[in-house]
Amino acid sequence: MKRITSLFIIFLTIISSCSKDEGSIGPSPIIPDHSWAPLNRTTSSIYLAAEDSIIIDTNSVELDFYRNTAYTCGFSGNYTFLVVEPINNPGAEAPLWVYLHGGGAGYFDENREYKIGVRPTDGAPRNPNQHNTEKTLERLRDDQLIYNTQTNTGQIENSTLTRRIMEGYRILIVSMSDHDLHSGMGTPYLNNPHGGEVNGLQANMAAIDYTVENYPTTHVFAHGTSAGSIGAFTLAYAYNLEGVKLNGIIMDSHLASYRTETLIGSLVGESGFVFPADFDIIEAGKKVGWIADRDRFPGIEYVINNGYDIPSLDIYGNLDPGCGGGLARIDEAHSVGLDNCDWVHEGFRQAVVSQPNSIHKVRVTTGFGHVPTNYASPANDFVDEFINEILATNPSNPFN
Repeated sequence: MKRITSLFIIFLTIISSCSKDEGSIGPSPIIPDHSWAPLNRTTSSIYLAAEDSIIIDTNSVELDFYRNTAYTCGFSGNYTFLVVEPINNPGAEAPLWVYLHGGGAGYFDENREYKIGVRPTDGAPRNPNQHNTEKTLERLRDDQLIYNTQTNTGQIENSTLTRRIMEGYRILIVSMSDHDLHSGMGTPYLNNPHGGEVNGLQANMAAIDYTVENYPTTHVFAHGTSAGSIGAFTLAYAYNLEGVKLNGIIMDSHLASYRTETLIGSLVGESGFVFPADFDIIEAGKKVGWIADRDRFPGIEYVINNGYDIPSLDIYGNLDPGCGGGLARIDEAHSVGLDNCDWVHEGFRQAVVSQPNSIHKVRVTTGFGHVPTNYASPANDFVDEFINEILATNPSNPFN
């Protein structure tokens, strides 16, 4: 199995303001405030900063690297993104696969000290600069594109990203440069000595807008891993509010569910868990806008139950340490006979099961850990089945 220790999951606390009954959604609707910054995003400051090419299994792939000077990163630099052209066919009309990478989240506390999770395998602290500074061409190419399409020995990795490249998709790899789960909406970066705003969602939407305007595009899917799973949902939800419906999203190893607060509260600081004792997930959520505000957004289960119609696939590995996989079961999971990871995803599963012929899916990759779509695992077959079902309905192209 491919080494995956460089990624970890961080959960966003999204709960309803109603009862804490873990098996149900509160009865009162919570309507989000839709007057948020992505409506004012801009593509006018995007420019082509560099070009490159790589070889994948003897095939040529051209890379276009863009910088958007409208959005600064948490510490330094600007937001960037990488367009990976269709294999051996640059400039061709193609479906677009938006990849949102992981990397957790972090925040400044009231003393301006940066709080951050740890790697799930060895407990080593993460570097705050990793996802608060500009992502260079090399970082997006090597750390995301190559890392998730090649094994440690340089062989082709049978991952979801590899499969889309081989099928002729155009790949868009976006940055996370405010350490905000790709969900920042232009709100102030709280307690940041560098000042500035949190702009992950705005920058991602601007990158997609620019790509579909300048590259011939058919269908559009979003694929998020770890922190990017939240970003994929936030992205689809935001576009949906504007009347643009992505063809589908894949959320790998992270879910915007209110159940996560209970899990984190029970396991924070425990050996083998990804959150140290001094990490406050509620404080971390404050930096990203209403998507993490328990009083303004009811969680993904509620929206699934109330008309959200962007096909969404929830994938997780039951051994993922990010959802307490392999650790002693919390009381809520034990009381219903579920493992921790199954319990965290059970609310979404219940929402899907309640819908006859639901367009949404939940799939568990048994015996696997974190982000199983990034390496050879059954999760990649689950993704193939999901997108094939969508394409079989002959869906419209979102941006046409």
